[in-house]
Amino acid sequence: KFFGTLYNTYSFFALYANTDGVDPRDFFVDYDKRPEIDRWILSKYNNLVKEVDRELAIFDLNRSVRKIQHFVNEDLSNWYIRRNRRRFWASDLDQDKMAVYNTTYEVLEGLARLIAPFAPYISEEIYQNLTDELSVHLADYPVCNEDLIDNRVEERMDLVRDLVGLGRAARA
Repeated sequence: KFFGTLYNTYSFFALYANTDGVDPRDFFVDYDKRPEIDRWILSKYNNLVKEVDRELAIFDLNRSVRKIQHFVNEDLSNWYIRRNRRRFWASDLDQDKMAVYNTTYEVLEGLARLIAPFAPYISEEIYQNLTDELSVHLADYPVCNEDLIDNRVEERMDLVRDLVGLGRAARA
């Protein structure tokens, strides 16, 4: 499930970036000008990097992999991408659309480096396609950017996710 979800997320991003003729490396939307959902996924990603680094320091590979899988399956694919499809579909390349491209690119590129020791082939393909660099295995391992961690934004979004889950359960 993990590999399919990750590759589908990458393919979704690549499809719309190629359709729009957009390279997110050509522009940058300041983090404080990005919508809250973008700041949320960046915060979750940076917390993930910090947690994976902590788990790898004590050689707990299973816990590291489980955290990465949960992030990709639940946070990135099931929540972030689903909530932002319309932003990718927008016809104009305004600041909002540039922000979603920047954010998704940053997370996918960082994930490719983060999973490289665990999933060398898919990380290599995604990384090379995103960056045009020689190899993900020659890139630096990601480092947590503490400035992008916002626990308050994470708590608020997690509350919304819980409410949506309760609504779905009641409907079912």
